[in-house]
Amino acid sequence: MKPLFILPFDHRNGITHELFGVAYPPNAIIGKKLVALRSIIFDGFLQAYSTMQKEGDCGVLVDDEFGGAVIAKAKKLGITTIVSTEKSGGSTLQFVHGAGFGRALIAHDPTFAKVLVNYTVGDTDLNEEKMKKLRALSDFCIEDGIPLMLEPLLHGKPSPLKRATIAIRDMHNHGIRPAIWKLEPMPTQKDWKSLAKIAKVPMILLGRGASMKVVDEWVVTAAKSGVVDGFAIGRTIFFDPVKKYTEKLITRAQAVDAIAKHYTHYVKLWKKHAAR
Repeated sequence: MKPLFILPFDHRNGITHELFGVAYPPNAIIGKKLVALRSIIFDGFLQAYSTMQKEGDCGVLVDDEFGGAVIAKAKKLGITTIVSTEKSGGSTLQFVHGAGFGRALIAHDPTFAKVLVNYTVGDTDLNEEKMKKLRALSDFCIEDGIPLMLEPLLHGKPSPLKRATIAIRDMHNHGIRPAIWKLEPMPTQKDWKSLAKIAKVPMILLGRGASMKVVDEWVVTAAKSGVVDGFAIGRTIFFDPVKKYTEKLITRAQAVDAIAKHYTHYVKLWKKHAAR
Protein backbone atom coordinates (compact mmCIF):
# COMPACT_ATOMS: atom_id res chain seq x y z
CA MET A 1 0.00 0.00 0.00
CA LYS A 2 1.01 3.61 -0.49
CA PRO A 3 2.13 5.28 2.74
CA LEU A 4 -0.64 7.11 4.59
CA PHE A 5 0.13 10.71 5.52
CA ILE A 6 -2.76 11.80 7.73
CA LEU A 7 -3.39 15.22 9.25
CA PRO A 8 -5.72 14.63 12.23
CA PHE A 9 -7.71 17.57 13.60
CA ASP A 10 -10.60 15.91 15.37
CA HIS A 11 -9.32 17.25 18.71
CA ARG A 12 -12.13 18.71 20.81
CA ASN A 13 -11.80 18.46 24.58
CA GLY A 14 -8.19 19.56 24.95
CA ILE A 15 -8.29 22.19 22.22
CA THR A 16 -11.46 23.76 23.61
CA HIS A 17 -9.81 24.16 27.00
CA GLU A 18 -6.35 25.19 25.80
CA LEU A 19 -7.42 27.73 23.20
CA PHE A 20 -10.58 29.15 24.74
CA GLY A 21 -10.36 28.29 28.41
CA VAL A 22 -13.77 26.63 28.56
CA ALA A 23 -14.99 23.13 29.21
CA TYR A 24 -16.06 20.72 26.48
CA PRO A 25 -18.64 20.62 25.02
CA PRO A 26 -18.51 24.37 24.32
CA ASN A 27 -21.32 26.83 23.80
CA ALA A 28 -22.48 27.82 20.32
CA ILE A 29 -20.11 30.79 20.05
CA ILE A 30 -17.00 28.70 20.80
CA GLY A 31 -18.40 25.94 18.59
CA LYS A 32 -18.41 28.32 15.63
CA LYS A 33 -14.80 29.23 16.38
CA LEU A 34 -13.86 25.54 16.35
CA VAL A 35 -15.55 25.15 12.98
CA ALA A 36 -13.54 28.13 11.67
CA LEU A 37 -10.28 26.67 12.99
CA ARG A 38 -10.98 23.38 11.23
CA SER A 39 -11.39 25.35 8.01
CA ILE A 40 -7.96 26.96 8.53
CA ILE A 41 -6.29 23.62 9.20
CA PHE A 42 -7.93 22.04 6.17
CA ASP A 43 -6.83 24.95 3.97
CA GLY A 44 -3.27 24.38 5.18
CA PHE A 45 -3.58 20.73 4.25
CA LEU A 46 -4.97 21.62 0.82
CA GLN A 47 -2.10 24.02 0.18
CA ALA A 48 0.36 21.17 0.74
CA TYR A 49 -1.80 18.51 -0.90
CA SER A 50 -1.32 19.78 -4.44
CA THR A 51 2.38 18.84 -4.35
CA MET A 52 2.45 16.13 -1.67
CA GLN A 53 -0.27 13.84 -3.04
CA LYS A 54 2.23 12.20 -5.38
CA GLU A 55 4.30 11.13 -2.36
CA GLY A 56 1.61 9.00 -0.73
CA ASP A 57 -2.01 8.73 0.31
CA CYS A 58 -2.59 12.14 1.90
CA GLY A 59 -5.70 12.46 4.02
CA VAL A 60 -7.49 14.17 6.88
CA LEU A 61 -8.96 12.85 10.11
CA VAL A 62 -11.78 15.03 11.47
CA ASP A 63 -14.87 14.87 13.66
CA ASP A 64 -18.39 15.54 12.43
CA GLU A 65 -19.23 17.67 15.49
CA PHE A 66 -17.31 20.67 14.15
CA GLY A 67 -15.83 19.35 10.91
CA GLY A 68 -18.85 18.28 8.87
CA ALA A 69 -18.12 20.84 6.16
CA VAL A 70 -14.52 19.65 5.93
CA ILE A 71 -15.63 16.03 5.55
CA ALA A 72 -18.00 16.95 2.73
CA LYS A 73 -15.42 19.07 0.90
CA ALA A 74 -12.65 16.50 1.26
CA LYS A 75 -14.89 13.78 -0.14
CA LYS A 76 -15.89 16.00 -3.06
CA LEU A 77 -12.20 16.54 -3.85
CA GLY A 78 -11.47 12.80 -3.66
CA ILE A 79 -9.26 13.15 -0.58
CA THR A 80 -8.91 10.28 1.88
CA THR A 81 -11.24 11.00 4.81
CA ILE A 82 -11.22 9.48 8.27
CA VAL A 83 -14.14 10.27 10.59
CA SER A 84 -13.80 9.88 14.35
CA THR A 85 -16.58 8.04 16.17
CA GLU A 86 -15.75 8.55 19.87
CA LYS A 87 -16.72 11.35 22.21
CA SER A 88 -13.76 13.49 23.16
CA GLY A 89 -12.26 13.39 26.64
CA GLY A 90 -12.79 11.06 29.56
CA SER A 91 -11.39 7.63 30.34
CA THR A 92 -14.48 5.70 29.24
CA LEU A 93 -15.39 4.96 25.64
CA GLN A 94 -18.56 6.63 24.41
CA PHE A 95 -19.64 7.14 20.80
CA VAL A 96 -20.59 10.62 19.62
CA HIS A 97 -23.81 9.30 18.13
CA GLY A 98 -24.38 6.59 20.73
CA ALA A 99 -25.94 3.47 19.27
CA GLY A 100 -26.45 5.43 16.05
CA PHE A 101 -22.76 5.43 15.13
CA GLY A 102 -23.51 3.20 12.16
CA ARG A 103 -26.06 5.58 10.64
CA ALA A 104 -23.62 8.48 10.99
CA LEU A 105 -20.83 6.56 9.28
CA ILE A 106 -23.11 5.50 6.43
CA ALA A 107 -24.18 9.13 5.98
CA HIS A 108 -20.58 10.38 5.75
CA ASP A 109 -19.27 7.35 3.82
CA PRO A 110 -15.63 8.00 4.82
CA THR A 111 -12.57 6.16 3.59
CA PHE A 112 -12.02 4.99 7.18
CA ALA A 113 -13.85 5.14 10.49
CA LYS A 114 -11.64 5.90 13.47
CA VAL A 115 -11.96 5.22 17.16
CA LEU A 116 -9.67 6.26 20.00
CA VAL A 117 -9.71 4.22 23.19
CA ASN A 118 -7.74 4.58 26.41
CA TYR A 119 -6.32 1.21 27.42
CA THR A 120 -4.64 0.69 30.79
CA VAL A 121 -2.68 -2.54 31.17
CA GLY A 122 -4.06 -4.45 34.14
CA ASP A 123 -7.40 -2.59 34.39
CA THR A 124 -9.37 -5.66 33.37
CA ASP A 125 -12.88 -4.48 34.31
CA LEU A 126 -12.72 -1.13 32.53
CA ASN A 127 -10.96 -2.62 29.52
CA GLU A 128 -13.59 -5.34 29.25
CA GLU A 129 -16.37 -2.76 29.07
CA LYS A 130 -14.56 -1.00 26.23
CA MET A 131 -13.94 -4.24 24.35
CA LYS A 132 -17.68 -4.82 23.95
CA LYS A 133 -18.16 -1.40 22.36
CA LEU A 134 -15.11 -1.81 20.14
CA ARG A 135 -16.37 -5.20 19.01
CA ALA A 136 -19.72 -3.69 18.02
CA LEU A 137 -18.00 -0.97 15.99
CA SER A 138 -15.54 -3.44 14.45
CA ASP A 139 -18.33 -5.79 13.41
CA PHE A 140 -20.31 -2.95 11.87
CA CYS A 141 -17.32 -1.68 9.91
CA ILE A 142 -16.57 -5.14 8.53
CA GLU A 143 -20.19 -5.76 7.58
CA ASP A 144 -20.64 -2.34 5.97
CA GLY A 145 -17.26 -2.22 4.26
CA ILE A 146 -15.89 0.84 6.09
CA PRO A 147 -12.34 0.02 7.23
CA LEU A 148 -11.64 0.78 10.89
CA MET A 149 -8.63 2.73 12.12
CA LEU A 150 -8.08 1.90 15.80
CA GLU A 151 -6.06 4.20 18.05
CA PRO A 152 -5.30 2.75 21.49
CA LEU A 153 -3.76 5.27 23.88
CA LEU A 154 -1.81 3.05 26.21
CA HIS A 155 -1.24 3.42 29.93
CA GLY A 156 0.58 1.31 32.52
CA LYS A 157 4.06 0.41 33.71
CA PRO A 158 5.26 -1.98 30.97
CA SER A 159 7.47 -0.74 28.14
CA PRO A 160 5.82 0.80 25.04
CA LEU A 161 6.29 -2.45 23.10
CA LYS A 162 4.89 -4.58 25.93
CA ARG A 163 1.88 -2.28 26.42
CA ALA A 164 1.08 -2.32 22.71
CA THR A 165 1.54 -6.09 22.50
CA ILE A 166 -0.83 -6.71 25.42
CA ALA A 167 -3.47 -4.30 24.10
CA ILE A 168 -3.44 -5.63 20.53
CA ARG A 169 -3.61 -9.25 21.63
CA ASP A 170 -6.46 -8.46 24.01
CA MET A 171 -8.41 -6.76 21.24
CA HIS A 172 -7.76 -9.60 18.82
CA ASN A 173 -8.93 -12.06 21.47
CA HIS A 174 -12.18 -10.09 21.72
CA GLY A 175 -12.76 -10.37 17.97
CA ILE A 176 -11.84 -6.76 17.18
CA ARG A 177 -10.43 -6.51 13.67
CA PRO A 178 -9.18 -3.06 12.64
CA ALA A 179 -7.90 -2.41 9.15
CA ILE A 180 -5.17 -0.09 10.46
CA TRP A 181 -3.57 0.48 13.84
CA LYS A 182 -2.78 4.09 14.77
CA LEU A 183 -0.05 3.60 17.35
CA GLU A 184 2.19 5.46 19.73
CA PRO A 185 5.91 5.60 18.87
CA MET A 186 8.19 2.65 19.49
CA PRO A 187 11.69 3.41 20.80
CA THR A 188 13.52 1.35 18.18
CA GLN A 189 13.14 -0.09 14.70
CA LYS A 190 13.41 -3.55 16.26
CA ASP A 191 10.38 -2.81 18.44
CA TRP A 192 8.33 -1.77 15.40
CA LYS A 193 9.32 -4.97 13.61
CA SER A 194 8.31 -7.07 16.62
CA LEU A 195 4.97 -5.29 16.84
CA ALA A 196 4.28 -5.75 13.12
CA LYS A 197 4.18 -9.52 13.64
CA ILE A 198 1.40 -9.08 16.19
CA ALA A 199 -0.54 -6.26 14.53
CA LYS A 200 -1.14 -8.30 11.34
CA VAL A 201 -2.49 -5.24 9.49
CA PRO A 202 -0.81 -1.92 8.54
CA MET A 203 0.38 0.38 11.33
CA ILE A 204 0.78 4.16 11.28
CA LEU A 205 2.56 6.39 13.78
CA LEU A 206 0.73 9.01 15.83
CA GLY A 207 2.30 12.20 17.14
CA ARG A 208 0.84 12.70 20.64
CA GLY A 209 1.25 16.49 20.32
CA ALA A 210 4.98 16.31 21.05
CA SER A 211 7.49 18.93 19.87
CA MET A 212 8.68 18.85 16.28
CA LYS A 213 12.15 17.82 17.43
CA VAL A 214 10.79 14.78 19.25
CA VAL A 215 8.33 13.83 16.51
CA ASP A 216 11.11 14.12 13.92
CA GLU A 217 12.96 11.36 15.79
CA TRP A 218 9.84 9.19 15.98
CA VAL A 219 9.17 9.62 12.25
CA VAL A 220 12.73 8.70 11.29
CA THR A 221 12.67 5.55 13.44
CA ALA A 222 9.28 4.45 12.12
CA ALA A 223 10.15 5.17 8.49
CA LYS A 224 13.46 3.33 8.69
CA SER A 225 11.83 0.26 10.23
CA GLY A 226 10.26 -0.69 6.91
CA VAL A 227 7.11 -2.01 8.63
CA VAL A 228 5.24 1.21 9.44
CA ASP A 229 2.95 2.51 6.72
CA GLY A 230 2.87 6.23 7.44
CA PHE A 231 1.82 8.69 10.10
CA ALA A 232 -1.07 10.62 11.63
CA ILE A 233 0.46 13.79 13.08
CA GLY A 234 -1.92 16.51 14.20
CA ARG A 235 -1.21 18.94 17.03
CA THR A 236 2.50 19.07 16.25
CA ILE A 237 1.55 20.38 12.81
CA PHE A 238 -1.37 22.70 13.50
CA PHE A 239 -1.52 23.75 17.16
CA ASP A 240 1.11 26.50 17.24
CA PRO A 241 -0.23 28.23 14.09
CA VAL A 242 -3.88 28.14 15.22
CA LYS A 243 -2.93 29.28 18.73
CA LYS A 244 -1.06 32.27 17.32
CA TYR A 245 -3.99 33.00 15.02
CA THR A 246 -6.45 32.80 17.92
CA GLU A 247 -4.26 35.23 19.88
CA LYS A 248 -4.20 37.54 16.81
CA LEU A 249 -0.42 37.25 16.51
CA ILE A 250 -0.59 36.07 12.88
CA THR A 251 -3.10 36.31 10.06
CA ARG A 252 -5.27 33.51 8.74
CA ALA A 253 -3.07 33.25 5.64
CA GLN A 254 0.06 32.97 7.77
CA ALA A 255 -1.53 30.20 9.84
CA VAL A 256 -2.47 28.32 6.66
CA ASP A 257 1.08 28.70 5.31
CA ALA A 258 2.63 27.44 8.56
CA ILE A 259 0.37 24.37 8.67
CA ALA A 260 1.18 23.56 5.04
CA LYS A 261 4.89 23.94 5.76
CA HIS A 262 4.79 21.66 8.81
CA TYR A 263 2.76 18.97 7.04
CA THR A 264 5.09 19.07 4.02
CA HIS A 265 8.07 18.76 6.37
CA TYR A 266 6.81 15.44 7.72
CA VAL A 267 5.93 13.98 4.34
CA LYS A 268 9.40 14.83 3.04
CA LEU A 269 11.08 13.56 6.20
CA TRP A 270 9.25 10.26 5.90
CA LYS A 271 10.10 9.84 2.22
CA LYS A 272 13.76 10.66 2.91
CA HIS A 273 14.12 7.89 5.49
CA ALA A 274 11.61 5.32 4.28
CA ALA A 275 13.14 1.85 4.03
CA ARG A 276 10.80 0.82 1.24
